[in-house]
Amino acid sequence: MSDQEQPAAATDKESQPASPPAASTAQKASGLAMLAIILGVFMAILDTSIVNVAIPKMMSVFGVNQQQIEWVVTAYSLVSGALVPVTGFLGDRFGYKRIYIISLVIFTIGSALCGAAWSNDSMIFFRIIQAIGGGAMMPISMSMIFRMFPAEKRGLAMGLFGISIMFAPAIGPTLSGYIVEYLDWRLIFTINVPIGILDFFLSMATLKEFKSSVARKFDVGGFLTSSTGLATLLYGIGKVSEKGWSDTEVIIFLAIGIFCLVSFVIIELSVKEPMLDLGLLKNGTYTLALVISSLAMVIMMGMLFLLPIFLQNIAGLSAVQTGLILLPQALASGIMMPIAGALFDKIGAKKLAIVGLIITTFALYLTSKLALETTFATIIFWLSLRAVGMGLMMMPLQTAGMNTVPMDKVGQGTALSNTIRQVSGAFGIAWLSLLFSNRSAMHTAELSDRISMFSTQVISNVNKLIAGYTSMGQSAADAQKSAMTYVYGQVQIHAIILALDDIFYVTAVVSVIAAVLCLFLKDKKREKSAGAVQQVHVMGE
Repeated sequence: MSDQEQPAAATDKESQPASPPAASTAQKASGLAMLAIILGVFMAILDTSIVNVAIPKMMSVFGVNQQQIEWVVTAYSLVSGALVPVTGFLGDRFGYKRIYIISLVIFTIGSALCGAAWSNDSMIFFRIIQAIGGGAMMPISMSMIFRMFPAEKRGLAMGLFGISIMFAPAIGPTLSGYIVEYLDWRLIFTINVPIGILDFFLSMATLKEFKSSVARKFDVGGFLTSSTGLATLLYGIGKVSEKGWSDTEVIIFLAIGIFCLVSFVIIELSVKEPMLDLGLLKNGTYTLALVISSLAMVIMMGMLFLLPIFLQNIAGLSAVQTGLILLPQALASGIMMPIAGALFDKIGAKKLAIVGLIITTFALYLTSKLALETTFATIIFWLSLRAVGMGLMMMPLQTAGMNTVPMDKVGQGTALSNTIRQVSGAFGIAWLSLLFSNRSAMHTAELSDRISMFSTQVISNVNKLIAGYTSMGQSAADAQKSAMTYVYGQVQIHAIILALDDIFYVTAVVSVIAAVLCLFLKDKKREKSAGAVQQVHVMGE
């Protein structure tokens, strides 16, 4: 007889202590299942950042401009973001293992097609295919982990899972830069193919199927309004750093996005079987953990986006060199993730989150002292310290919130949390980029005002520059122009550094706010219940 026909026997068997060989086999199976999940999610997240460095190369190969090539990046982020809300329904309806494997196959095929793209249009189309698979893997994977492991072991499991979330965005620019500079740029896509094939067989062999015992109707209205709303909102937010909040295109897309998402909320609160149960937000621990982790996403994405401006534009490093400086923070975060997960299983999330955010705040405060003479070793230390703090609090927070979600709504819970965090990350980049632009302009104006052309010291320095350019063979007029260009360039450099310092200080304040919110967290461990077993249908292989 099957496992489904003997539920009582299966329950009794699970309640008995496992013999050492059986326990060892179970741990090995769980480890391989985690490896299968981590591999897939790592590839999907990596592809959100790895393409950026290859953009100039693709522009040259396809003969397109910056605006046209942008859609290679934008299409992936919009499609993957728009698909997240529906993943909970798909997992419940068709089975989480099945949807994960289908997503993995689509992503792998999309990667192969991207590697073979012959034009910009074909690349955009293939990136959409890739995003359909990649966008579903993250929430589906989280849902599977919460079903695979009991509450007392989820911290360590989520810590291991978090390595892919934190490590992939940081290693992306380094790996991409090396591939583009020394190998074939198409490898940034085709490298996924053998890994995807390996992960397919590993997933087939090790993952168990999880499926809701109650079939729900597909919420067409919720899907249309959420996908349209998220896509247009993410696009509008993405244009803010380039065009500002008052730009007509930005306003139109943000208005459409907000209208659709408001409509989505109304629909979800009125239909009998919503795609996302917004009632989950009534859960105080889940909502508070989501708010804090969203603030953390603002901090993390802002840092990853803005610091390369200093390293490449000011310090003059190449993409590969910049990636190597950013790499130690990824390693520090990767080391802290499983440690934080194991500690969470023992002491809960509250203390870890507070300590982690205090460390993060201190690291950001130190980074706000960035100057032109700051050594790379110092920058690496600051970034690694921040990564330790982020690694200490990120996964415990998410696990604590999800532990309070009923097992039959875990799919919706992970979809909702991933959706909100993705919007938070996009908002963080847009907000901090625009703030950086405004502060840079302000500091440029202030520094220019301070330079009085009637100052004896300034006149002396400018005359020395003119003399230097004249000695190089320039005419008096050209030498004067070169000298003034140099002075203005120095003003710009110092204005950029001061603006970056302002941003790091602001993110330190955001980190303090998040730490204060952590004081209201309640460490409650999820209790096992027979009802949880009945709510989820576990299908044996």
